[in-house]
Amino acid sequence: MSLRTTINMENNSVFSQLAPRGSLQRFTLAGGFNSAVFFLMWECIRFFLDDDKTSIRIAWAVAWAATAFMAHFIHRWFTFDNRKSMQWTIGSSIGAYAFSLAGSTYTIGLFANEQGDTLRLLGIANMLAWGLIIWAIMRLFVFQYRVEKTQTA
Repeated sequence: MSLRTTINMENNSVFSQLAPRGSLQRFTLAGGFNSAVFFLMWECIRFFLDDDKTSIRIAWAVAWAATAFMAHFIHRWFTFDNRKSMQWTIGSSIGAYAFSLAGSTYTIGLFANEQGDTLRLLGIANMLAWGLIIWAIMRLFVFQYRVEKTQTA
């Protein structure tokens, strides 16, 4: 005996019209919070390490890894939805975040010779570029998000 559940995806609020679930707009709002936490953590870790290329990469990788798990839950709750099981989204997001961890850590290393505010601005640009990549991966592969009026789960 199978039990079918219908998820009503129709929401007529102004917010849902401006930033519908799964959209880059909604991802950006949640990602802004995640990115702020990440950036503060990166700066705090850098404060205790040397300001060399290796330390900058280590601080970036630790902050990225620490905030990725938090980001998964925020995006599951706010950006996308819970149509996919928790087991699926956690398991598949590990690959997405591992890929972005390696890529973003590599690219911040390319900028690590820059000093002070220049490094911070390049770090923000790096974070934004990888954020777009993560949004696409999360939408297509992790949450496999589709826009539908009603969906049978």
